[in-house]
Amino acid sequence: MPQFFNLAKILLAVCVLSACTAEPEQRNSIRVLLVTGGGWHDYVAQEPLLTQGLSERIPEIEWTIVHEGDKQADHHISVMQEDDWAADYDLVVHNTSFGMLTDGEFVEHMVQHHMGTPAVLIHSAVHSYRRAEPTAEPWFRFAGLQSMWHEDERVFTVENVAPEDPIMAAFPEKWETPVTEELYVVEKIWADITPLARAYGIETETYHTVVWKHEVENTRVFATTLGHNVDMFEQDVYMDTLAKGVLWALGR
Repeated sequence: MPQFFNLAKILLAVCVLSACTAEPEQRNSIRVLLVTGGGWHDYVAQEPLLTQGLSERIPEIEWTIVHEGDKQADHHISVMQEDDWAADYDLVVHNTSFGMLTDGEFVEHMVQHHMGTPAVLIHSAVHSYRRAEPTAEPWFRFAGLQSMWHEDERVFTVENVAPEDPIMAAFPEKWETPVTEELYVVEKIWADITPLARAYGIETETYHTVVWKHEVENTRVFATTLGHNVDMFEQDVYMDTLAKGVLWALGR
């Protein structure tokens, strides 16, 4: 009987030691925070198309969704008022329209506590916070460029200007938007962005970047001003590009 107990103690010690020295389990999921809501767009309809479309292409995504402020162009997203609000996520996707928000302190805090967590900016997210006072500079630098208005909604041709880039390798040389879109007018470049696609503005008589990427304070940001209408989120060309932008932002 004593020998039996001694053997049991030895086996227990081995099990405990093995548990203590075992390699930590690898986490395969990608924790993505989607922040969505605001004025002018149907974010209720866009949300499932966006999340499902990206999940089909990147099954590892584990979504956390903060959907607030529909039809409120000056809403303050609750989670963004917290310190280190983005730290628990691998990526933040911004699909918002808060173009009437003027609270510069909120914007500065939001950007400051975003640094270190990659981002994807979709359509009106680029216009969000552009009216921050006394300055929207923190957001412009984070986004990489400044746009304050868009041309009239219409169908237009998107030109691939970086076919050698992995994000754009499968993107057509020229792609006519299958639905009407808003062409955002680029007024100023605030960072060393890499333009990936452009479209010609009839009203401004010049080309404007519509897809780009850059890094700000070691934080990767992928952005596109395309995505005005719900139908765009059902287009394979568009969703494939978003998915590749997500992977680039994650460093994959």
